[in-house]
Amino acid sequence: MATDHSGYSTALEPQPSPIEQIVRILLAELAAWLGPKLYRAGKFLAAEVARGVIALATLGFALVAAAYGTIYFFRFLTELFTQWMPNWAALLTTSALMLIPAGIAALVGIWQVHRMRTVRATASAAAAVGSAARTFARRNPHGASRF
Repeated sequence: MATDHSGYSTALEPQPSPIEQIVRILLAELAAWLGPKLYRAGKFLAAEVARGVIALATLGFALVAAAYGTIYFFRFLTELFTQWMPNWAALLTTSALMLIPAGIAALVGIWQVHRMRTVRATASAAAAVGSAARTFARRNPHGASRF
């Protein structure tokens, strides 16, 4: 009985070179060492992203709720003040209760921005550029003369 397996095959199986074997072994070792670390880092980052999304969603809700709560609170104060004074005086009082702290907060914010070194440096650089541009425009009549 004849078999299909004759043993006279001319196909050669390419064998990896010793350098290729060393590279494969080193890459396998690196993957075995780095794989769990990358997996843990990925899980950590996924958890942090999920936590960040939840934090942003809850802070957004809190901001909207605080805005509406503040509006309703000042409406309540206006209605309460109309029990003791005319409507225009109640509105004026409530407006003053809103605008005076807002003005103080704005002044503190402007003061803090003024104290920032980067803002001062940017403002002085912008002034220097503007001065140089005006000087150039005056010297060059065909240049940009509307600085």
